Parts: sequence; C-alpha cells; structure tokens
Amino acid sequence: MQPAEVAPTAPGARPPSRATGFLRALAPFGWVALYAGVSAALHFAVVSVPWDTDTAYHVAVGRLIREHGILRSFPWTPFSWLADHYADKELLFHLLFVPLAGMPWITAAKVVGMVSGTALLTTLYLVLRAEGVRLAGLWALVPLLASDVFVFRFALVRPHVLSIALAVVVLWAAVRGRFAVLAAACALYPWIYVAWVLPIVLVAIAEVARLASGERPRLATAAWAMGGIAAGLALHPNAANLVRFTWIVLVDVLLRGAWGGSALLEMGREFEPFSPGQWAQWLLGASAMALAALALAWRDRRAGPVPLAFALTAAAFGVLTLRTARFAEYFVPLSAAALALAVQRLRWRLAPVVAPVAVAVALALYSGPALAETLRGLASRPDRLPDAIGAALRREIPEGAQVFTCDWDRTGDLLLALPGRRFVVALDPTLFLVRDPELYRLWFEIPRRPPSGVSTVIRERFGAQFVVCFWNGRFRRFFDQIAFEPDVRTALLTEDWNVYELRPPAASTEPARP
Repeated sequence: MQPAEVAPTAPGARPPSRATGFLRALAPFGWVALYAGVSAALHFAVVSVPWDTDTAYHVAVGRLIREHGILRSFPWTPFSWLADHYADKELLFHLLFVPLAGMPWITAAKVVGMVSGTALLTTLYLVLRAEGVRLAGLWALVPLLASDVFVFRFALVRPHVLSIALAVVVLWAAVRGRFAVLAAACALYPWIYVAWVLPIVLVAIAEVARLASGERPRLATAAWAMGGIAAGLALHPNAANLVRFTWIVLVDVLLRGAWGGSALLEMGREFEPFSPGQWAQWLLGASAMALAALALAWRDRRAGPVPLAFALTAAAFGVLTLRTARFAEYFVPLSAAALALAVQRLRWRLAPVVAPVAVAVALALYSGPALAETLRGLASRPDRLPDAIGAALRREIPEGAQVFTCDWDRTGDLLLALPGRRFVVALDPTLFLVRDPELYRLWFEIPRRPPSGVSTVIRERFGAQFVVCFWNGRFRRFFDQIAFEPDVRTALLTEDWNVYELRPPAASTEPARP
C-alpha cells in the first residue's frame, strides 16, 4: 500500500492544525449520530404503531427463533409451502429481533427500524465520502426530502431498508473493483433479502458504465459477486429451500401475481404502478435528479465510471417503478447519490457546495406538503390488536388450535397475540397457492362468496376450530352467514375483529359457554 498523498500548502498559508485534523476525523461519527437521531425521531417520536402488517410477522419470527432456535420448518401455518419447506429469506433481519424478544413488540420494531434506517443513511454517506463528494453528509439526507413515498417506505420496519444499503455497497464496490467488499456484500444478500439475485444486475450495470467510460470490462467482478452469493447461500441454514423460495417470489409472486394480475392473488398496493398524477406528486423530484445525473454523468463519462453507474442504476429502478410502485424505495436514494457524484465534476468551483443546499431547498418546497401529510398519517396509526384484545383471544382460543383466517396480511398480528396456535397462511398467499391450488381457491372464495354450510366446510376442509377475521366490508355476507349457522358460537366481536368458535355437531346440544 502506498502512503496517502499530502496536499501541498499554499505559500503563506498555515498548515492544518492538529485540532482541525482531529475534528475532521470525528466528522463521520457526528454524521452517524445525526442519522441515528433522525431515524430515532421518525420511529419513536412520529410513528405510533408500525404501519405495515408485515412488521408484526417479522417480530413474531424473531421470537420464534429465540424460543426454538434457527427454524427448519414453520408448523404454525400448515397450509403454506413454508410449513415443510421453510426458508428464512430475511434471517439476519429476524436475528435483530431475537435479543429484543422481551420488549413490547412495537418498541422492538422501532428499535430495529432505527438501526436499519441509520445503516442506510450511513452507507450512503460513507460511499459518497469515499468518492470525495463535498458535503456528503448532507447529500445522504436528500432522499428524505425528495419524496414522501421514500419516507413512508423508510419508516417501514422491513428488510428492504437494509437491502437498499447493500445495493449501494454492491454497486460502488463493483464499479471500483473493491472485490473483497463486493464479495462480502453479496454473501450477506441471501441472509437479508429475497432479491439476492439483484447484485448480478448491479454488476452488469457497473460493467456497462465502465465500458461506456472507455475502460475494459472485468470478468473478475462478476466472478467475485457470484462467488459471494454462492458462499452466502452455502452457509444459509435453509439453502436448498431458499433457492426454490426465490424462484417462487420472482415468478409466481412478481411476474404471475403482481404483474400478471391474477384474480386469485391480492398482493397489496405496493405492487401496483404509479399513475401519472402520482408520479407528479411523489416522484417528480427524484426523476429530475435522475435525469440531471444521467446527463451530467454521460457528458463526463470519460472521467470515470462511478457517476454513470449510479445514474444508470437509478434510471433502471425508475423504469421499474413504472410497473411496480415499491421500486421507488431504490429509485429515490440512488437518484440522490447519482446527482451528488455527478455535480462534483462541474467546472464551477462552488458547485459541489451550492448544489446540495439548492437541491435540498428545492425538494423541500416541492415535497413539503406531501411529507407533512405522510408524517401525520404515520403518527395516527391505531393499534388494531391491543393487549386487551389479545388477552381476550387467548382466553377463547386454546394453544394448538387451528384458526381459519379470511385474509393473510394480519397473520403476523395473530402470531404475536396467539403463540402456539396454527393459522392458514402467513407472509404471502402465493405460498399457499403453490402448495395446494384447489384448497387455496376454496380458502379465497369462502369469505368472498361463502357456500351454504360454510362453517362445516371450514371445519372439515381446514380442520379449524375457530375463525378469526379482521373486519372487511367485502366479507359482510360471510360474517352474517356464519354467525347464524348451527354449531357456531360468536366468541368475540369488536370494531376490528370477528371471532367464531366452530363446534362439532355432537357438541351442539351442550350448553353454550358464557
């Protein structure tokens, strides 16, 4: 390793003092502390209850790992493909919850959300700083001003936040030839996020940028990336199932379910595309940054491939966002990073200093009202399954009971409130469809178009002793029908939950429980 070059001191100028050098060395710690404060403020001072229902599932899995060790099966959802082909595609994320298992689940989720958010902002800062970007610490905060969509996704306690950080590291390491860093980041991907094939795409974009910049492509980059992924998969405790699981997610969930518009799969609004009006309201700032970065990076591509690699990647995610809204979580921060890298090459000497301030002010003016609305929404989320309701459910539903649910997205809440019980499906309905298409179709139809004798169908086909459904106006006919069928006892009715006990016919003559 060669010693670092020392910048010459201008005639008559004082060399940097020891105190100044010490303060500069402390600067990264100050920025990291700021990012931790921003993330903590968002999760602890703004967010009331985790918005996304998947969060409860992740907390529940962390608690199950604490109790049972690394999971090899998932008997708590016996109708899911995961039941006997378990693959924890977010194992490291779930391990973050293990030492927090004794906390209230909402507090544990906020702690992990703070850690994940800090990691993402810090990663952006460190990569920009490594590239010599002036005011890199401020640029790392720009995504939070650019779009309320990104702020909303940033506030969700889900592993995609860590995936964005890893994507930034993979892209930078690939284009810079930092092979050890690249391999390590790629090895982590199968442990953190289901999209562990994403590094291959990022490496391809990095090599395209190198080629466009007049440099020769390197086969070693792809070899190190694929070697890292292979190592990560080989070390994963659910390796064989993880490969199959990823195929299911990419083909059945994304291509056939979300993009194919399957009538039997309701995947959530995050898989839907943005309308033109939503683009203008939420992503115009990010689009302007991406286009400006792409133009500047292409003009100066001969000076080096890093800005062009980030600009091309941002543009690629922008195109994907036209089809699926959830890719905005990558599009926004990569657009900000790409612009930060591109403006460093502007001929105006003050551009690297003025640009981040001007961009931040312009974005705040553009997205300020939408950001304020999003923050108010995050602060007003009610707890749909408070402790009192959870205690009532535990009194009614014994451990080991099979529970029929009308939908899949609230199973995480139920796994937390009713440990030791079994549910129809969790995490993703596609995993039920893959395991038993005929039974899945029956489960899907029952709450929407209930057949005659629906309680008997549920009891015999699903082996369920209880029905627990989150209130949904579309299921009103089902609720009205099952409540008045013989051998059904309404166990609990609240504003949000309908709970019924399905008793065998032989027990129908017994006195009703108080």
